[in-house]
Amino acid sequence: MDRSTSHPGRGGDDRGGIRRSLLRDAVFVRLLDNVLRGVYRRGQRIRLDTIADDMRVSRTPVREALAPLEALRLVTVQRYVGVVITNWTVEHMTERIRIARTMLTEPSAGTESSIDRFDPAWLRECVTEGGAFVELGSWWLRRHGAAVSADWLMSQHALLDAFFTDDVALANGIDAVVARRERMQIVDRAVAAAEADALDECAVALVELASALIAMPDRFRSAA
Repeated sequence: MDRSTSHPGRGGDDRGGIRRSLLRDAVFVRLLDNVLRGVYRRGQRIRLDTIADDMRVSRTPVREALAPLEALRLVTVQRYVGVVITNWTVEHMTERIRIARTMLTEPSAGTESSIDRFDPAWLRECVTEGGAFVELGSWWLRRHGAAVSADWLMSQHALLDAFFTDDVALANGIDAVVARRERMQIVDRAVAAAEADALDECAVALVELASALIAMPDRFRSAA
């Protein structure tokens, strides 16, 4: 999630740039959902023109939306071949949370610690506990001067927030509804600690939340 504020420039060019950005973001969200829910199968090859026609947009926003998906290792874009969906697994998703959990237990200091207080409004765009974990965790890492780790974790926001939604989780054999209340209670504890600037308490809650998210595929497999 990008918390930076856009500053409109002069004339129509900038407004066009904003529309283009919104279109790219919309295409990205739909592509991400299609990949995670299996609409685009692992290993499937898809022509760029086919995606553009399906979404009724030009190739440009599709090409722009594919760049972050490629960075997340969900697709590869090959010349003369098109878009190839990677053979990603549920384990690949939970591995990202394991990495973040290690960052929280062993933060690497490389920059000056941030003095920004936590703002609960940052969680408004989060739709799952996965998104909340990313927001809280990236703030906590910045407070500890681990800006590089914080940037990496924030880059996973769209992916982890989407993966733990009910529909996507179910498509991957996970019942995300089970024990959600318990996970949200952990989120509430982490938020309360962050608002109080109680970094140690916040870290404890975040590590607990990470462990709960990692355990979901094995603990709460759906009948489907």
